[in-house]
Amino acid sequence: MQRRWANVALVLALLLFVGSLWFRHDLAGQYVESMALAGLAGGIADWYAVTALFRHPLGLKWLPHTSIISANRDRIIDAIATLVEQELLSVSFIEANIEKLKIGTQVIRMLRAETSGIDHLVRDLGTELLDILPLEQLAHMLSQFAESKSDELVISDYLVNILRWLIQSGNDKSLFRFLAKHVILVLNSVEFTDDMEARLKTMLENYTKTTTQKLVLGLLESLGTVDYQDLSRTVKEQLINWLESDKALEQFEFALVRIMITLRDDDSLRQRIENVKQEAVVQIPWQRLVDRGVNQLRTTLNQPGFGAGVGAFRREVAQMLENNPEHQLVLESIVKRSTVRLVHRYHPVIGKLVRDNLSQMDEREWIDKLEWYVGRDLQWIRVNGALVGGLVGLTLAILMHTVLHF
Repeated sequence: MQRRWANVALVLALLLFVGSLWFRHDLAGQYVESMALAGLAGGIADWYAVTALFRHPLGLKWLPHTSIISANRDRIIDAIATLVEQELLSVSFIEANIEKLKIGTQVIRMLRAETSGIDHLVRDLGTELLDILPLEQLAHMLSQFAESKSDELVISDYLVNILRWLIQSGNDKSLFRFLAKHVILVLNSVEFTDDMEARLKTMLENYTKTTTQKLVLGLLESLGTVDYQDLSRTVKEQLINWLESDKALEQFEFALVRIMITLRDDDSLRQRIENVKQEAVVQIPWQRLVDRGVNQLRTTLNQPGFGAGVGAFRREVAQMLENNPEHQLVLESIVKRSTVRLVHRYHPVIGKLVRDNLSQMDEREWIDKLEWYVGRDLQWIRVNGALVGGLVGLTLAILMHTVLHF
């Protein structure tokens, strides 16, 4: 539309000039002739200037300094990218705006919203990620990772370190008391008492190998001298007393030390442990574990109460942040530091994106886009050139006529 008005202005100036030739002997005709001629010259000059920016006027490539934008394309692209990267979106500008953000307040407001998009975002994003996960490849990657890392994990050394820590820190006493407590609970159970009674009876019967011993045992049982229940209770009480004694703790600590030394120095045992470890890693059903985990996650995401659960969790986090301003400051500091680090690391990508995006356009597309964005305003320069030229020409004609007849 603007180009049409510019062409109309140029044609009107030409028609006005041609028409004024019939009245050039009159004073008014001379004024019109001067105005039209100056407007025509201004319009043609501006047409040439605007056209030379984008292409060769009339297709004449031998004209100097024409098709300026196309000839200086690389320099213009580099200037635009530099302007965006170093001026419009400079690091200092981005950092200054990041520092102005009240991240803690914004996070609390977002978490407290009754209809937050976070709930749906978590569900939708989680579902989409589960749908696109290559489960077989994931299982294979986990298997390879576990096998590669298992070579670096020496189980014996870890066990030695754990036992050393238990002994040096005194936690072996707590472990012994924990184990002894549960052993005593087992000893006091009815099932253990009955089992102990049956085992003592079997043991004594197996111990009496001769006929005389068996007769004596039978006689003692018939007289009630041998009471297996009482014997079982006595054995149990002796075991409990031993577990509660310092001697049992000393024996337990001594056993830990022996186990630690054996794990450290017995190469054959260490090798057997490593072989068991390798076999266990190979036997892990990674595919089944991955499938089960993904199905469980998908079921959790699709549960009706999932959104309510996320909403409740959001509000708890918001309340925690609101009640602890220092946590807000920590969160804000972490987010800002992380963002600034990302800006410093990836800021050059901004200029590269601008350069790559502009460079991938062909010459015709490049010219058309620039002409679309700025060419319309440039066409008004042509209109103004014709109008201003005409007014200047009329003014000069009036001044010259006034001076000559003064």
